[in-house]
Amino acid sequence: MTDSEKFTFRRVAQMTGREMFCVARLRIDTFVTEQEITVPELDDQDLDSIQVYLLNAEKTNALAVCRIFQENGKWMLGRVAVAAAARGQKLGTKMMKQVHEYLHNQGADRLYCHAQWQAKPFYDFLGYHNEGEPFVEAGIKHVMMYKDL
Repeated sequence: MTDSEKFTFRRVAQMTGREMFCVARLRIDTFVTEQEITVPELDDQDLDSIQVYLLNAEKTNALAVCRIFQENGKWMLGRVAVAAAARGQKLGTKMMKQVHEYLHNQGADRLYCHAQWQAKPFYDFLGYHNEGEPFVEAGIKHVMMYKDL
């Protein structure tokens, strides 16, 4: 892995304003503009989450982002997005492998996510398993998935 593919893991309080701006902009571009999700993109969970992101060389845009947090004793993954201009470069896969390694090193044994139904093949490829029946969240079909770390 090159330094240009090493993702940053930080809580909001540790991030610079520019870093948070880049992360928020990519999430808004993906979930609000592209997918037309109308629920608030930033929420209180962001304050407790570890933001995972990769910025471009100029540090003007995020290329890939997600957040990880604990909820009821379980590690959860959310807000996974790759910039439209960076898709096809396997950044999502690289990010997820670094997330899995990071959490494993923190002593976590399993990671859960509410996977959008259209993204299920991505999670299947990464070794995630379904848990339960599909459900609708923010107007989009999802399924709970998990990966043993």
